[in-house]
Amino acid sequence: MLGAVKLRSLVVVVLAALVLAPSAAAEHLVLRPYAKRPLSDAAAAALVHRSGWEPRSDNGATLRRVPTRAQLRVFWAQSTMPNARYVTGHFTGTTDEIIQWAAYKWGFNPDLLRAVASVESWWRMSTNGDDGDSFGLFQVRRPYHCQGVVCNWFRRDAAFNADYYGAILRSYYDGAEAWLNTVSGNGAPYRAGDLWDSVGAWYSGRWHDPGALQYIAHVKANLALRIWRTAEFAGGN
Repeated sequence: MLGAVKLRSLVVVVLAALVLAPSAAAEHLVLRPYAKRPLSDAAAAALVHRSGWEPRSDNGATLRRVPTRAQLRVFWAQSTMPNARYVTGHFTGTTDEIIQWAAYKWGFNPDLLRAVASVESWWRMSTNGDDGDSFGLFQVRRPYHCQGVVCNWFRRDAAFNADYYGAILRSYYDGAEAWLNTVSGNGAPYRAGDLWDSVGAWYSGRWHDPGALQYIAHVKANLALRIWRTAEFAGGN
């Protein structure tokens, strides 16, 4: 799912992993650890800091487009993700405001989702990874997370893309993805309340395996650097 994003140097990744030990980092990155359901779209929107800052003006219309009710019914009927019924994508704003909204809706610190989106797409909705099978800000991947025309909506609607990521990260964190204990290759048993392994599972489809751990280190590196506020990021490289 890394798409066209360049990996930072191994030195930076290792240093960031040391700075952000899992136990210390996760405490401030989960805003509502025991939430039973997400905030409403409106309640999450009220928490967003509106600034007009937009490092990705080329995201264009994807920031203003939201799924119709008919489209959502198609998605809800298709998706088996535990939190799918709460995913609406009903928010518009800048790229950063959309990331904030999804984070607040699902109970996470926006900086976590900012860092993940920097790894996945460098915040570009046009990013297509995995040989064209992963789409948008958070690289929602076909066929695991969407099929058919629904994948086009994840490609075209930034808030829908971000909302889905927040929803599935929450389902991993809440222990709702029991299938993770049925697959081979895990490095540890799947369990609720483990934020960093939840982040890694999005990338690898496994729990605490080597691929997930490398991905987690990359997210931690970008989080430690606040990469989205650097000149390199603003330049779009």
